[in-house]
Amino acid sequence: MDDRKVLLVVATDIEPAMEEEFNTWYNKEHIPELLSVPGVLSANRYMAVEGEPKYFTLYEHANERVRSQVEYRKVLETEWAMRIKPYLKNFRRILLKRI
Repeated sequence: MDDRKVLLVVATDIEPAMEEEFNTWYNKEHIPELLSVPGVLSANRYMAVEGEPKYFTLYEHANERVRSQVEYRKVLETEWAMRIKPYLKNFRRILLKRI
């Protein structure tokens, strides 16, 4: 692993009954808390106009090690996050580095 910036793409669908809560959680808790983790440089959400899954988030991280931090893992395991997690469908995570 090196110290170059990486992009993390997270893509998912959500059960329709949980969609409003999912978006509220993502915008009010998940992204703000991740942006407070050292090395998380940006986070931008997108919704598919065509194709699947419906929701995408593009994160910029300082390097590949950012996700291994204790602070990062804590954000992924909050009470609210754990309540949302069972309703995610077609979940994908792709880590990209510039070539």
